[in-house]
Amino acid sequence: MELKIGILYIGLHNELAKKYGVNNLIPIKEFYCKLGKHHHIPKSIRCIILIEMAKKNLIKKIDRYNIELLPCDINLENDVNKIYRLVGLY
Repeated sequence: MELKIGILYIGLHNELAKKYGVNNLIPIKEFYCKLGKHHHIPKSIRCIILIEMAKKNLIKKIDRYNIELLPCDINLENDVNKIYRLVGLY
């Protein structure tokens, strides 16, 4: 098995899940703010992160103002051993 999503995407997903909850709507403006302030992603490529996370089934774009946070089967805090196995370190 292999980790196909990416640790940083899972980390961002977990941060959003803590604040907003899974299957809840998140304003895109808040999503972009989180990317800029906490992850230091330049403004010009934040929309790319949104598209990549949608392709990885972590979020779903609802309309031009909101996204929905979809469930993820990996939790960085509880699944550490699973992550080590997926990246081949354990």
